[in-house]
Formats: sequence, structure tokens, C-alpha cells
Amino acid sequence: MLNALFDSFNEATRRFEYDYIFIDAAFLLIWLGVLIKQKKWNPIKYGLILGILVYIIDAVWWWNASAGVNYPLETTIREYWIDGIKMPHPIGEYFWVKSGADFMMCFSYSLFAFGWLWIMFENYVKKNLKEIILYSSLFFGSWMLIPFISKILPINDTEVYTVRHMDSQMGAWISNVIIGYILFCIIYGTGKFRERDFKLIGYVFLVGCLESFFMEFPLFISGIRPTGISFLIYEVFFLFNQGAPYLYILQVEVLPFLTRKIKKNKLSEIELLATS
Repeated sequence: MLNALFDSFNEATRRFEYDYIFIDAAFLLIWLGVLIKQKKWNPIKYGLILGILVYIIDAVWWWNASAGVNYPLETTIREYWIDGIKMPHPIGEYFWVKSGADFMMCFSYSLFAFGWLWIMFENYVKKNLKEIILYSSLFFGSWMLIPFISKILPINDTEVYTVRHMDSQMGAWISNVIIGYILFCIIYGTGKFRERDFKLIGYVFLVGCLESFFMEFPLFISGIRPTGISFLIYEVFFLFNQGAPYLYILQVEVLPFLTRKIKKNKLSEIELLATS
């Protein structure tokens, strides 16, 4: 029984109409407009940079990598069917139609998800509840509305079916979560490297679960992700938490350290030029 349950987690599918991509783009413009108006430049840059990474993983690596020995020959981890036609390798004449789906699932996803993540992490210190509620409501509200608007509006009802065969990746996902939170607990839970802060560990885990829920629940409730409640629960705990602790360390520890080093080097160069 458990084997059958875990096997069901290996096939992450979506079935949606092509105008979902256009409607998602419209809500992305609203999201970016609010971020720009509020001068949230760091979340935008963060989303763009990580969007490139997500694109490389999903639209390049997974699109070309073998799904493993449990699948027919030439089956890749990421597969697309658009208007009933399986997208070929090489993509050829279907480049632009597939690129629309790639943009939505990689870049739009990243600008929403990682932009929101930056704001949530910086608000652990700022504790601006109004900001947390505003951006969380806009993020989750947008993703809840998109699938239902797509079903109502007859803009382009071409069917898109995509599947992510995770049989060869499942162990890496679970390992990333375990290793990430062990590292996080060592840094913030032992008191040897930073002040002990168990609330922070719980906060980052909760943020990771919420981001996954914001993504997966609209897909589940709208029927785009035709999977059971057990898959939803699994995704909530594992999907984004495989990256959340590492991304917190990157944002709060690594990036400020690199910024200080760059500024220090620039000051040293200016002083050297001034004395030469």
C-alpha cells in the first residue's frame, strides 16, 4: 500500500487550457506593478535570477534528461502535449508554443514565488504584518483566480498536458529537505554560529509549506492537477522546503556578506587611487 502511495507521487501532471498562460501573464504584470510601485527591487531581481535557474532545471535539464529505467526509452523527466501533439526533440516548429508554457511554469512562477519569499524572509526581522498580509493575499489570490478565469473565458482553449516524471528525483527531493533543515538547525538551533532561534526554524518551515500550498491548492481545487489529497499534502511539505532553508541562508547570510566584501574592495580601490 505504501509503495503504491509513493509511486503516485512520482507523476506530477497538469492539464490546462493555453489561455491560462495569458491570464497568468496578466496577473504577473499586476504583481510586478505592485512591487515596482512599492520599490521592491530586491524581490524582483531575486525572482529573475532564480527564474533563470528554474528554467535551466525544468525547461533544459528535465526536458532533455532521461526519466529513468522505469519508463519507456526516450522518455524525459519533463514532457509536454499541446493540442494532443507530443512536443518533439528537437522542438522545431513548436518552439514558441512550448516557450509560452515554459515562461509560465519557470519565469512567472519564480517572480511570484521567490519575490514573495524574499518579502517573507525580510519580514522575520521587520515584522511588518500589513506587508505580509498584502503580498500573501495578492500572491495566493492571483493563483486562485487564474485557473477559474481560464475555464470561464474562451480565449484559447487549446489543451496543454504536461507531466513531470519524478521517479529518479524523489530521493534527491527528500534528501534536500532533510539536509537543508539539519544545516539550518546547526546554524540557528545550536547557538554555536548564530544566536539560538527556534522560532526562525519554524518560521522558515512554515513559509516553505505556505508557498507550496499557494501553488498546489489552486491546481488541486480547479482539477488542473488531477491527483489526490495525499499528493497535495506531500507537495506542501516537500516541494518548496527542499530549497527554503538554503534560500534563507543565501538571502540573510551569503548575499549581505558578498555585498560587504564588494563595497570594501571598492573602497580599497578608491583609497589606493587617491594615494597614488
